[in-house]
Amino acid sequence: MISESFMSGKKGVFICPSCQAVVKSDKPLHEGVTCGECLHEFGKSSSLSKSKTQIPGGNWEKGAGGVIRDLTAKKSAPILPVGVIESPKISVKTLDQARDEFAGSSNGDETIMSDGSRRVRRRKKREKEEKNKGLILFLGAWLCVVIIVLVIFATGKFGASKASKAPIEAGRRDPIDQQIVNASREKIKKDFQGFMKLPEKMKGQFIDRSADLSLAFSDFYVENSFPPASGKLTQTGVNVLKLPGDGLAVESIWRDSEGYQWGAVHILDSATSTWRLDWENFAPYSTESWPKFINQLGSKEGVFRLLVRKRRTADDSKKISLSFYRAPHVKEDDKEFKKTESPEIDLLAGSDLAIEFKRLWTNHQEENDPLGSILGRVLDPDPRTYMRITVRLGWEDDERGEKGLELKEILGAGWFGERIINLRKSAKDTATKEPLKSLSESSDS
Repeated sequence: MISESFMSGKKGVFICPSCQAVVKSDKPLHEGVTCGECLHEFGKSSSLSKSKTQIPGGNWEKGAGGVIRDLTAKKSAPILPVGVIESPKISVKTLDQARDEFAGSSNGDETIMSDGSRRVRRRKKREKEEKNKGLILFLGAWLCVVIIVLVIFATGKFGASKASKAPIEAGRRDPIDQQIVNASREKIKKDFQGFMKLPEKMKGQFIDRSADLSLAFSDFYVENSFPPASGKLTQTGVNVLKLPGDGLAVESIWRDSEGYQWGAVHILDSATSTWRLDWENFAPYSTESWPKFINQLGSKEGVFRLLVRKRRTADDSKKISLSFYRAPHVKEDDKEFKKTESPEIDLLAGSDLAIEFKRLWTNHQEENDPLGSILGRVLDPDPRTYMRITVRLGWEDDERGEKGLELKEILGAGWFGERIINLRKSAKDTATKEPLKSLSESSDS
């Protein structure tokens, strides 16, 4: 683009169209300017739009001779003042823009410097680094896989030695126990699903000791709602209990479509050869309403299936402190049962009750659960802190005439019904009498 000073023919500085030198002139361009470098004269002659050549014999005035245009002559470059030289426009980018463009480019080998210059980088080193990086990631991933496999194998070995921690799988079950499971599976499944679906008045036909428990059964559901199952019930675990003598019992875990779980124990009734639900364990059944009992609004004594926690004391060699809680409901929040804590009960360290509780508590911490049961370990919240127990509790006046809660009897770990409790008690009495009988016979001889 030509400047205004050039178009008006004013004095100024110009560029020689021949050698591109800068020429200063006091004359306007249309009067002619001579280059000091190459002595080329320009301006005056270039203002003409045509170059004429006289032909010999021709006449300026006539068209016969006329003039011709020098069409073969090279056109001179436009004469421009300094500062208005036309050149291709270059879009100027900031250093940050150039770096961003470099980072996003596919080549990745050119950098725009702050002064506008470009720096080319070799790609071989980068390609080598990328290959090494991929190899390192590949080896790291394989190392993680190996570690995970080793951990799984180690955990499996450890878990296999503790059969009570999870349902026993068929591949590891005792062959005799497997026969019991196979023979009872369909009958137990049909009876339990019938028990869960039928109205409460018709459920009694499925329970153990139905005649003895009919009144307790009906009274219990007057005050306690039965948790209904949602959708299909699926058996997720099965285990054979190690009952003393010839007794047989199978416990199982069931899950509904919403993920809620129930635990059930079925006992073989030898008289009828049928499997009956241990309803006292399933409920779990207590002879007194726990909220009423701990608030001294009901009976002074009762048998309860509860959770117990051993409290920390300064010295266990002097006393053991216990707190009891009602059994959690199937569909309640895990922490809800903690609000039903009993008054603290202290046992003298040397008492029979303290010794019996210590034995049960130690077995529980070592996961040596009663009769090899899996229900408490799988279903109860925080089984390391809380243990299932069946006890007889009562309110008694202390020396100051105030009511205090006392532990009267430990009927056993777990929430088993009266039939299983009696079997265990009978076996325990027999085991105690045999050494005494042997000792008596040896003394007489």
